[in-house]
Amino acid sequence: MKNIIKEETLGQRIKAARIRMGMTQEQLAEVMCIPKSTISAYENDKVDIKGSVLVELSKHLDTTPNYLLGLEGKEEDAYLKEINSLLAKITNIKIRRILKTQIEALVK
Repeated sequence: MKNIIKEETLGQRIKAARIRMGMTQEQLAEVMCIPKSTISAYENDKVDIKGSVLVELSKHLDTTPNYLLGLEGKEEDAYLKEINSLLAKITNIKIRRILKTQIEALVK
C-alpha cells in the first residue's frame, strides 16, 4: 500500500513535493545552500518562510508558490493547467491529432 502524505500545511506540502521529486532533505538543503535542519524546520512548520525562500523552494521542487501556500489544488492540478495551456497554443490540427495519438499510446 502506498504511503499517503498529508498536504494540509505549508510544511506538509513542501515535504510532499520534495518526496515526489525523489529528493531527500539533505539533497534539497544542498541545492538551496542551507542546513538540512532548516529544511526539517520548514517541513515541520517550525519557522516562518520568507517569500523569496518560498519562490526558491518552489523552483527546486518543480511546483508553484501558490501550491505550497495551499492556494491551488494539488501539484498535479497545477501541472495539468500548464500542459493544457501549452496544448492550447498548438493551432495546427494535424499536430494536435499526432499529440493526442502519442499521449494515448503512452497511457496504455
